[in-house]
Amino acid sequence: MSNKDIKKLTDLAKEKLGKQITRDEALRSFVSAGIMNSRGQFTKPYQNLGRVVKNK
Repeated sequence: MSNKDIKKLTDLAKEKLGKQITRDEALRSFVSAGIMNSRGQFTKPYQNLGRVVKNK
């Protein structure tokens, strides 16, 4: 990987980290990753996260 590629990836990561997302966008992302189901509940492999994540 070239320095140019690393710079592009770094810039992309900074852009994504600075973007505000909605609750629905976040839920869709977690659902697509298999972390949560469509009802907003953690899937079986991630149930321990439910113990430490505070619901709002």
